[in-house]
Amino acid sequence: MESSPPPRSETPLLFSSAVLVIANVIPLVGALAWGWSVFEIVVTYWAENLLIGFFTLIRILASGGWQREAAPFVAKVFTAGFFMVHYGIFCLVHGFFVFSMLGGGGAKHGTLSGKGIVFALLALFLSHGLSLAKNYFAAGEYRDTNPQAQMFAPYPRIVVLHLAILFGAFAIQALGSPVPLLVILVVGKTVIDLSLHRWLHRKAAAGPDVAR
Repeated sequence: MESSPPPRSETPLLFSSAVLVIANVIPLVGALAWGWSVFEIVVTYWAENLLIGFFTLIRILASGGWQREAAPFVAKVFTAGFFMVHYGIFCLVHGFFVFSMLGGGGAKHGTLSGKGIVFALLALFLSHGLSLAKNYFAAGEYRDTNPQAQMFAPYPRIVVLHLAILFGAFAIQALGSPVPLLVILVVGKTVIDLSLHRWLHRKAAAGPDVAR
């Protein structure tokens, strides 16, 4: 009778969760201290989708570990290319809603500079990158998954998360982007993001499945 593998340590998940919260503090500071509008905050979150897509490509190509045979590698490359197409369409449609329906007040009420958005996205890049390194590679999640699972892995998280963000953003925009509601939007996003992040990684640790 085979013994079950030892449970994976919670330390990488705790670490990546802490970094996720820290990265999400920047839009909160933007709302409180830098006068960011709802448009600017949602644009930052939309751009985060592009980062998620980038790291998903790495996950697809690394899924299942290294194989010497050419066929598995070609299958991974094909899956990565297909992911780029359908995920790119998703980001394009999402961006259309953000820029066309929320963009009207962005230039009037916000102070997000090029440096500001770069700083915010750098923090989010580090958050996703550290999660990849700590959870996917160091904790061994990549060994228990496959390209197809990783191709669809981002959608449960980003669809739920960004539907909540968009509905909240529309409501706040209609009220003139009051700061307390912007804070609620950012805190709410952080709570949902953290909950889904931890759920997906614990699900991955329990068996061959997917994670962020």
